[in-house]
Amino acid sequence: MRNIDAVVKADGTLDESKIWRREPMYQGMNGQWVERIYLAPGQSYIFKPLTNGESADREAWVYRNVLAELPEIPAPMLLAASPEGSGAKSWAIFEDLGQLNHTYRLEYARAAVRQLARLHAAPVEQWPSLPAQGPKPGIGAIAADVLNRREEALAVLGGQGLPVQWLDSEVISAVRDGPGFTAKRQVLSHGDLHQGNYAVTGAGRVVLLDWEHTHRNLPYWDLYHLIDMSHPRFPKVMPAEDRMELLETYLAEADKQGTPWVKDVLIREYAWFAAIFSLWMLLLIEGDLRRGGGVWTKEGLLRQREETAKGLTGCLELLENHG
Repeated sequence: MRNIDAVVKADGTLDESKIWRREPMYQGMNGQWVERIYLAPGQSYIFKPLTNGESADREAWVYRNVLAELPEIPAPMLLAASPEGSGAKSWAIFEDLGQLNHTYRLEYARAAVRQLARLHAAPVEQWPSLPAQGPKPGIGAIAADVLNRREEALAVLGGQGLPVQWLDSEVISAVRDGPGFTAKRQVLSHGDLHQGNYAVTGAGRVVLLDWEHTHRNLPYWDLYHLIDMSHPRFPKVMPAEDRMELLETYLAEADKQGTPWVKDVLIREYAWFAAIFSLWMLLLIEGDLRRGGGVWTKEGLLRQREETAKGLTGCLELLENHG
């Protein structure tokens, strides 16, 4: 592989004259396509232009400055990227890991959650320029939005046959106002580790993908995305026993890494975090359905709504047992 960046023109688009074949893989929120590109038969790479409007250059920066210091974290190799400051013309080229499996299985999720614990054990203060904001509002802003839309939230809960009384808990107000969680330790957060952003290679290796939203946050952010976040494109049902197994796996690996958490506190606060986040997700999904789906299919959104409601039920049950 020589001068792989020569396949990209100055405007950040691919030079067709230097490519043998290209295969679209998925479309970002801004309409840009991530593609598998072939320079010749059997010589393929993954071309990723900027796929959202908020994180220009960040993924390449994370690879160069963070993942380079954490070789134990499995991620596709970055082979080339646009210069810093390229803005909307940003792009990156990664190694092609071949066919990736995003199907939910407990053994795969356990491998991913162990990697999360290792990531969270890294000294986040080593990267002071990392933002404290991920791809969505922080949990305080999410709680505020849920409380500001209380009547709408009650209607959504009622429409899904979910209990409503927990919405009046003082915990949600405390989360909105800042002191809602006793766990204050900020960790190095992947930022968007839903079912589509970790995968299993043909060799059985679990890899973490799409690092453009890396930031500082509480551990619950990544845990929620991995365990209970639903997605229109990637089906997942989270059994109660799997949720508990994944939390316990995280705790055990954190202990091994020398960054222990108090078990009862982490489980209880995770349940609150996940319940608030899931209710907010239900509000977002309802809005997407009213608007006709946008980039998502109606079928995908309806399935996501069902999975999110089931996940919320599971988190409320977890609260009953650990509250």
